Amino acid sequence: MQWQYNGTTTKSEAQLQRLIDEVITDKRFRKKDLIGCKVKTEKKRLDQYSNNGGPFDTADGWREGSVTLHLPKARVKHPSESDAPSYTITGIWMRNFMEVIKAGYKDPVAAKFHHFPFHLFRSRSTPEDPDALPERLWSEVYNADAVLREHEELQAQPRQPEDTPDVEYVVAPLLVYSDATRLANFGTASLWPIYNFFAGLTKYLRLKPSMFAAHHLAYIPSLPDGLFKAYKATYGERPSAAVVRVLKRDLMQKIWLLLVDDDFMKAYKHGVLVTCGDGIIRRLFPRIISYSADYPEKCLVAGIKFLGNCACPVCLIPKKDFINMGTKNDMKKRAKIPREDSGFLASRIAMVRSWIFKNGAAAEGDRIKGTLLHKTSTTTTQSAFSIRFAEFGKNVYDMFVPDLLHEFELGVWKATFTHLIRLLIAVGGNAVHDLDERYAVIRTFGKDAIRRFSGNVSAMKKLAARDFEDLLIPACQCSIPAFEGLMPEPYNGIVLTMLFELCQWHAYAKLRLHSEGTLSKFEAATSSLGIAMRAFKRSVCAKWATKELPSETQSRQRRAAKVAAETGKDHNTTSVKQKIFNLITYKYHRLADYVAAIREFGTMDNQTTQPGEVEHRRIKIIWPRTNKNRKAHRQIAADVQRADVLNKISARNGGSRKIRTSRDIKKRKVSGSRKRMQLRFDVSQPLPQTSPRAHFHISEDQRTWVKLNEFAAENADDPACEDFVYKLKVHILGRLPGGAAYDILPEPPLADVATVHLRGDRIYMHKVMRINWTSYDMRRSQDSVNPRTHPDIMMLAPEGSDHPFLYARALGVFHVHAYRAGPGLSPTDSEPMQIIWVRWFDLDRRAPGGFKARRLHRLKWARGDDAFGFLSPDCVLRATHLIPAFAHGKTDEALPGYSIARQEDEEDEDWIYHYVSMFVDRDMFMRYVGDAVGHQRTSYRRPEAEDGDSEGGEGDDGTQEDEDEDEDEDEDEDEDEEEDGEGSDRYADGEAADASGEDEDAGALPDLGPEDGEDSITADELLFESTGYGTL
Repeated sequence: MQWQYNGTTTKSEAQLQRLIDEVITDKRFRKKDLIGCKVKTEKKRLDQYSNNGGPFDTADGWREGSVTLHLPKARVKHPSESDAPSYTITGIWMRNFMEVIKAGYKDPVAAKFHHFPFHLFRSRSTPEDPDALPERLWSEVYNADAVLREHEELQAQPRQPEDTPDVEYVVAPLLVYSDATRLANFGTASLWPIYNFFAGLTKYLRLKPSMFAAHHLAYIPSLPDGLFKAYKATYGERPSAAVVRVLKRDLMQKIWLLLVDDDFMKAYKHGVLVTCGDGIIRRLFPRIISYSADYPEKCLVAGIKFLGNCACPVCLIPKKDFINMGTKNDMKKRAKIPREDSGFLASRIAMVRSWIFKNGAAAEGDRIKGTLLHKTSTTTTQSAFSIRFAEFGKNVYDMFVPDLLHEFELGVWKATFTHLIRLLIAVGGNAVHDLDERYAVIRTFGKDAIRRFSGNVSAMKKLAARDFEDLLIPACQCSIPAFEGLMPEPYNGIVLTMLFELCQWHAYAKLRLHSEGTLSKFEAATSSLGIAMRAFKRSVCAKWATKELPSETQSRQRRAAKVAAETGKDHNTTSVKQKIFNLITYKYHRLADYVAAIREFGTMDNQTTQPGEVEHRRIKIIWPRTNKNRKAHRQIAADVQRADVLNKISARNGGSRKIRTSRDIKKRKVSGSRKRMQLRFDVSQPLPQTSPRAHFHISEDQRTWVKLNEFAAENADDPACEDFVYKLKVHILGRLPGGAAYDILPEPPLADVATVHLRGDRIYMHKVMRINWTSYDMRRSQDSVNPRTHPDIMMLAPEGSDHPFLYARALGVFHVHAYRAGPGLSPTDSEPMQIIWVRWFDLDRRAPGGFKARRLHRLKWARGDDAFGFLSPDCVLRATHLIPAFAHGKTDEALPGYSIARQEDEEDEDWIYHYVSMFVDRDMFMRYVGDAVGHQRTSYRRPEAEDGDSEGGEGDDGTQEDEDEDEDEDEDEDEDEEEDGEGSDRYADGEAADASGEDEDAGALPDLGPEDGEDSITADELLFESTGYGTL
């Protein structure tokens, strides 16, 4: 303990526990091995060992590189660019790209690589339609078109004459990511890394932080102060902003030329023989499939102007037409005028560069504005990828994939949410305060699908991308109930429709498995989103004059003060500016490219920058270990290399992670009798890891119990407990041997009910129930149902119902030992039986929900004798997330007075309605869309096919209104910030819909995390030992 509290404050309780469990108490630990050990010496030994041909040889190690930049100046002529003054930038820490690739394919993990891409199909044939054609699916990079095309081209090439016929020729698909990140909350310390991921490894492994699948390629330096001094010493003044932009672009492209060097290009053409991790010799042909980055970096790498007239890196649609995203004309233009690399374009770039250096033309002067470069918003720096790959007919711009994180979650959604806050302020009253209160009431869901919101969501203080996603999850998940009724009609309806469309689009974009069917629906959802967004802008935003939020004013004032300090000019920034809702942005425009990108590169989790953002955390953990000076980049590189070597050693030795079981946790003695059928927060009743083959898991612990008749007597005045004993015994009777005979009776005879007994008259209460289910993408997953914190569940509706599911709130989870005894009955042993006590919901049919209505399904509390009941856990499909319909208020009509059916922190009233969170995770969304690959078919009457038109919306022409000039100015500011059943029908067949969809892997499912009273999980564990970076 003293070690933990000495020195650095970053030694957490969890790290102390891991030191004890994984080091000190490990059987391999020997104290004598540490006698005379010096950490600094051992680090040197590790570095020498890894570079001297050991089993973990790192020929792919770090080295320092340099590039030379030539310095231009307007009206200063030079014989050629090479004759212009130059400055050499050193300290570029990088690794040999080909050595990284070879090391990755030699790693034992490479035995899991898919070396041959393939088309993925699902069979559509059924007994009713045996001739149905199979349907194509998209999931991984290696079953998408880009890799399939590269593979076909490779197999058509002639083989190397020295290769034997058994040498496989395979594409090594590479996914590249780069982005600058801050290393500390204070100061200017930053790092600009380039990462590489191997697309041959399934994303279900590649995206786990614990797999360390991100290979660091290089750390890009900023333009050093020495360059500015050298420029001033040469020309007598500091470089202009235009020259600085040219130098930044040159620096990036020259670093990429160092990475994509002669060795890489030789392997690109002829391949390289590598003995892979499975022991098979293959000839690898590296191919950079995609480049993921935020918008400013896309511009930098692609060689296009930031927010130029043609601002998109993949097409030449003018910025003024971005508002028409998703219309038929817009989609035709994308196909008609793509951005293409060509020899002619390269010659124009070379010509303009000669003007700059030989003729002294200004880097962004009038002479250049009359060229092709200006018309297409192309910069004067040719992309390194164009230089290297143009001869092979590759279009450099095709690799710049959409980025869901920055373009939608931090782009379109953030801008929309921000403007909704501005509108609520303009509407007046307590709308913003009410919004904050509503968000604070929303329950959490899953391991981290929905987290607890702060009490001041509208302020958006220090919200990261994940926090904005939580506000969306997707848009309707939390936003529709939160915003409902805060604006007057008809504006309220328009806003709710837009939020639903945002929700639907985001849900399709987040799917990890797409089919032809879902992609077609995604295309329609994109068109519908465009219509809804334009209708919102035209009908709602034009109604109120909106101004900056206080935080926006402060941010603008800080930027202006910084500019004033640099230029010496005073800027008046005290007034609050008017802000309009801007749809002329690159991020909004790019939403229509997602379907095509999925077909080309696989689903968006392969393309998003989120894995890179997660890898940034690893660097930020290393940063405090450095001396934080100019050598910090080298020290980070060394630490990354050591960690890679140690991870390989740990993997070879089988690791040392200790799995926690229920025996490791101290058990607490609990008194027997309680009034509520829920366990307190401080009662520990942990569950061990669960077999994926079991549909549900409830503890067998019998320390916490209540007498059935005593419980019923204590709560006799509670409407929720009316006929509690009778209803419970009727339920048990139907599940005991021979109980099926009672299914045809409206009610079993009282004499038969009286034969049901509980051993000891005891009900054994439990804190949590876990439900295992098969997700839409054929993965086994798990929900946790806790009557105190996460009580809502869903079941399949009876066949023929017009809504697929039934909904209930779990009031208690327990098990009993039941048997029958009485005249004419043979003595039998008691049967253990798990039961859920529930309060039922009914579907509110006065408020249509679903994709056609563009509203969430609304539920109301069931009334009458069927309001409460009992359920077998086998009937539970999975947990669900219900959000109160805040706009409709509360009542006690369904359950008058105090009742234990309500949560302890609730008053003696219920929310009148609840909304079903159809979009709480990907799997839930697909249960309502239907026809998911991993789901058994849900039998119910679906509504007729739904079109993509929004009532009251505009047509597909997407006519633009007269706000373009103001919006362009607004965009420059916004984008620039990025830089710096009812009744007895409820009792379904009792079949677990997903129980038969078992994973062939018999391994245990990952623990969902702590329940009430269990040990907490630390941030480090969530980061490095989680099953992935995203939620279902």
